[in-house]
Amino acid sequence: MTQKPIVFRTTHTVQFSDLDSYGHVGTGRYGVFYVDHRMQGVRERIGWTAQKLAELPYAVWVRRLEIDFIRPLMPDQEFAITSFVREFRGPDAIIECTMTDPSGRRLSAAVMTATCVDKNTGRGKDWPAEDIALFYE
Repeated sequence: MTQKPIVFRTTHTVQFSDLDSYGHVGTGRYGVFYVDHRMQGVRERIGWTAQKLAELPYAVWVRRLEIDFIRPLMPDQEFAITSFVREFRGPDAIIECTMTDPSGRRLSAAVMTATCVDKNTGRGKDWPAEDIALFYE
């Protein structure tokens, strides 16, 4: 039986500080939006607050973030981000992310690789089965 992944969803509005000198959202901000979205999701849906994350025997690092820029974000624009873990592969969680406008039109998409790192050794380790289960319904 295939498990159904939990989908995280957050909503945002482009802020003045997100804009570059041309009035566009700088490309680096997209990375911040995606990482903050995931952290908000694990806090709200999994219960992993900053304190809980600090207590885990491992750290989670975003090792890779590949972003496809489809349409630009504009000043004061509202948008939503959804994401889910597509698969766990050893130390890596492969996460699919999509950014849409209020009508559902895709603005960007990303694949994030979040890696489980043993705090004692500083090396990647397989995700614990009990924690993998938290990301599925």
